[in-house]
Amino acid sequence: MKQQVGVVLVAVILIALGYSAFYTIKSGTVGVVATFGEFSEDVSLPGLHFKFPLVQRVYVFDVKLQTANYKGKQDQGSRQGLYVKPYIEVLDSKNLPIGIELSVQFTPIREQANVILEKYGNNYYEKLINPLVRNVVRDVVGGYVAEDIANKRGEIGKQIIVMLDKSFEKTPFTLNNVALRNIKLPQIVLKKIEDVQLAKQEEQRLGMVEKQARKEQEIKTIKANTKLIEVTTQAKAEAEKKRIGADAKAYQIEKEAEAVASANTMIARSISQPLIDYKAIERWSGNYPSTLLGGDKGIMLRLPGVAGTPK
Repeated sequence: MKQQVGVVLVAVILIALGYSAFYTIKSGTVGVVATFGEFSEDVSLPGLHFKFPLVQRVYVFDVKLQTANYKGKQDQGSRQGLYVKPYIEVLDSKNLPIGIELSVQFTPIREQANVILEKYGNNYYEKLINPLVRNVVRDVVGGYVAEDIANKRGEIGKQIIVMLDKSFEKTPFTLNNVALRNIKLPQIVLKKIEDVQLAKQEEQRLGMVEKQARKEQEIKTIKANTKLIEVTTQAKAEAEKKRIGADAKAYQIEKEAEAVASANTMIARSISQPLIDYKAIERWSGNYPSTLLGGDKGIMLRLPGVAGTPK
């Protein structure tokens, strides 16, 4: 009876050992085999694998995308590849406190899962990733003045990405993405930035008012110049009209004068001395003057047709 029990027990042990000799690696993970506590250089990819019971132990390691969010003031721990940590506090070049909120996504290199487990264990985030990210952010942001950070967010974000990428190259992890979410500035800096923005807005408003005033002045000037051109054009037209009228009048007078002169010339040419004497006799009343003036010989009147009148 005892012998039968012993056989059954051995059989059960052999079955259990045989069953434990096989293991399955699921998608998104790899297996790292440790023989007597020493990690193998090879990793087990997803699928069915064999190991030596009692001698080897398999560590399942997650190689899916991991995300670390730095936001708020509370440490919310981690779950299923998501780490939520407080924002990163940095002192600027003037020792003013600044809070940086960002997200970092990274992936363990599956071929180096054994190295990760050997150096950091499953707590690799707290031992490696978190300090690395915080140090890089402090080195980059610490070189800026708080007043300039708000206007240089894009530049700061690019520098953080470049520095993190270089730092991750020295680790068994791949950097997938970095996003700068928010920059928390001290209240005194925010007040100063707000004052500067208000001053700029007021300057822009005054500039717009001045621009509008210049525009209105230009419109007035254009209208005045247009009116001046209209008045000048009208005055020139009237002057030209008067000039043309004056020229016509002068021409008329000139022609009338020429006509009169021509008539006078014709009349002068038609008058002869006998005609003059005849006209004088027609106007004579028949009475001689009581006083005769003249030389020694007196005045001689030629009276046509009168007897005794000397010829």
